[in-house]
Amino acid sequence: MKKPLISVGELIDQSWDVYRLRFVELLSISGWFIITAILLAVALAFYPSATTLQGGSALTTTETMGVILFSLTTLLITPLLSFWLYTSLTKILGAHFSRKQLDPKKALREGRDVFLPTALTSLRVMMMIFLAIAIGFGPAAVMALIGSLTDVSGFIILANLLLVIGTFVSLFLSIKWMVYYILAPLLTILDGVRGSEALAQSRSLIEGRFWSVLVRIAVPKLVFVLFGVFAMSIIGYLVGILINASSGINLDIQLRISTMTQTIIPILIATFINPLVIISDVLILRSLKE
Repeated sequence: MKKPLISVGELIDQSWDVYRLRFVELLSISGWFIITAILLAVALAFYPSATTLQGGSALTTTETMGVILFSLTTLLITPLLSFWLYTSLTKILGAHFSRKQLDPKKALREGRDVFLPTALTSLRVMMMIFLAIAIGFGPAAVMALIGSLTDVSGFIILANLLLVIGTFVSLFLSIKWMVYYILAPLLTILDGVRGSEALAQSRSLIEGRFWSVLVRIAVPKLVFVLFGVFAMSIIGYLVGILINASSGINLDIQLRISTMTQTIIPILIATFINPLVIISDVLILRSLKE
């Protein structure tokens, strides 16, 4: 008989306990995410004003640099850095639960070493989600294509019917496979299991406990994210008051500061919330293994 899983309340409490206990070590890694906030702040400082963009005027060299830096940070640096910090945080949490010495520098190195294998495992998980979408919407797309080529209304009607059915099928399979394989990247990082074997082990651990795992995956994350949104709302409100109180500032500068605030505050909140989310997932994995 399988041992009962850790409860949702225990997940939240134990995640918070580990977070408080290892706050310095965790923030020593997660804090590197602030680099993206700094880069975005610099990019937005040189970003073209709204009037320049609307007027279609030629961009200056600094404005062009601002656009390039913003795009580079958003599309490349942020995803790569956040994934590296994810692997590194998981590594240091693995050391914590194994009662080993925690070294943030070592965790960052080890996180870098497993970056590519974990990325490939994550890519396999994403491919399963895309497969679920293809299974759901593929038949409707084929029928619609045949209908457009033959101009037979029956195929169009059938395509619309398949589209409705496919929406539910795609949603069902996407959620099912996402839950089944969500722990695969953690298995790659902590146990060195790679590729299809990681997906197979993740499914094996969750098989027969789908709804229990789904609740334990979703609820703690929802609690942590809501806490982050609440904190972000308060900070954003206070900053908004300060901006509005600065009546002597140029409107364009006010808009620029407001944009910077809306971009940077979520990154700062994510820096503090991300470790909690990862701790929760590691606790679920440990409970399933037991």
